[in-house]
Amino acid sequence: MNGHMDDLTDKLEAFRESDRERDALVTDLIKKYADLQEKYREKCDDYDDAVESRRTHQRNAGDAARELQSLRQTSGSNPFVLVMLDGDGAIFDDYLYSQGRDGGTEAAAQLQLEIRNQLKTRYPDSATGDWQILVNVVLNVHGLGTKLASCGIFNNASDLQAFGRAFGLAQPLFNFIDVGSGKERADHKLRETLRLFIRMPQCKHVFFGPCSDTGYLPVLDPFKRDRDISPRITLIETRPAEPGFVDLGLRIVRFPTIFRDTNLPEYRVRPAASITTAAAPTTLAMRSASNMQAAAQSFLPQQQAAPGATTAQSCRSPAPSADSSASSTWSKVGKPGVDSKTIDIAPKKKTQRPFLYLNVDDERIDTAIPKPDHMALKRFDARVKDVGKCCNDHYLLGKCPLGEEYCDYIHNEKLTPGELLVLKHKARSRSCQMGHTCRVLNCTSGHHCNRGKACLMDQCWFADTHSMNMEPAKRVYEDGSEEWIQSYLDKLHK
Repeated sequence: MNGHMDDLTDKLEAFRESDRERDALVTDLIKKYADLQEKYREKCDDYDDAVESRRTHQRNAGDAARELQSLRQTSGSNPFVLVMLDGDGAIFDDYLYSQGRDGGTEAAAQLQLEIRNQLKTRYPDSATGDWQILVNVVLNVHGLGTKLASCGIFNNASDLQAFGRAFGLAQPLFNFIDVGSGKERADHKLRETLRLFIRMPQCKHVFFGPCSDTGYLPVLDPFKRDRDISPRITLIETRPAEPGFVDLGLRIVRFPTIFRDTNLPEYRVRPAASITTAAAPTTLAMRSASNMQAAAQSFLPQQQAAPGATTAQSCRSPAPSADSSASSTWSKVGKPGVDSKTIDIAPKKKTQRPFLYLNVDDERIDTAIPKPDHMALKRFDARVKDVGKCCNDHYLLGKCPLGEEYCDYIHNEKLTPGELLVLKHKARSRSCQMGHTCRVLNCTSGHHCNRGKACLMDQCWFADTHSMNMEPAKRVYEDGSEEWIQSYLDKLHK
């Protein structure tokens, strides 16, 4: 009986071991299944990512292909050539300038023809005839016009404006750009224009000139190593090129029929108007009675002769005055016993025409005014504090354009000469809107800083004039005419 129980116990234990093995196997299978399921999901995700990436790449490739096609079409459409000239250095030929408007038209035609010929030589396999030519001549019109007038090429500085207008109108993309005085203005505009256009696919070639200003070398130097850009740049030589431009290795051309190949002369001294003075006679010529009568009548007062007066009486010479030797500048003419007419025969002094000063760069220089008295300054400040600010136009020019009714400033205060001087200094402290280009003779505003480089103000209204040349070189009159100061010209040739 006990043996049978032992067998049953062994079988039960065997069943239990079998159950444990089965549970372990099932557990292991479940774990492996879970691992396989996780790997499957990862593979599915990788596949989905690969599919999305492939589709994205296909879309990007399609967009890139379309963009490339568009760029090719764009680069092939509206091709142009850029010509940039520093007009202060690239001086047109004297003959072209002297022709005024006609010269501007002729200069544009000649320049276009020369550029066309250069393009045909440079790009023989391209349809260069379809390329537009964009020309920018950047310069200080007033400064160069004044210089050309002083050299006798122009009659007036404003003639250059007529030349420039004709140059710009001759071709639709030709521009004559006035940047005013200041060397860096033209340089900055040309440098930035070059950087903007040089990498445009539509810009097929760039002509840059002249080769005499070494300030342009830093902007050109990086391009000499660029094999894509350097063949597309041509330098225009007017005066002999500086060595730095030759070292760039860029192509250099000359247009001798268009541009001057030498510097302008310093100035042309205009001959002074000759004054012919008759030599004083050593002896007095004998005059007839009729001549003496005509001479006397020209000095006598216009009055009717007394009835019955004879010709001899009317021709009688007046007795010499007792004080006739006292002065050689006054003469009394008349009959004895009759009030004489006094005539001033002294030469009249020539009235000085109002003018303003310019330096050699055509920048206005304000004439110096005396320093105001300290007490006058205190009185003026107290007056302004009590009644308000005074009208500059009313007190300094004598007339306010707005009138007392509409002007916001004071008109009815009486200012002493010292206070008027204070007001002039106050007005000078206000910057003129036209700056140093102002040509209004009675302008009350200031046009430059009186301290110059010694100015220590953090926010000076005239900060851009601190390096300005303060030596007067010319006078400008009310009619716009200019006159070089002789002492300045003499100093140049010492």
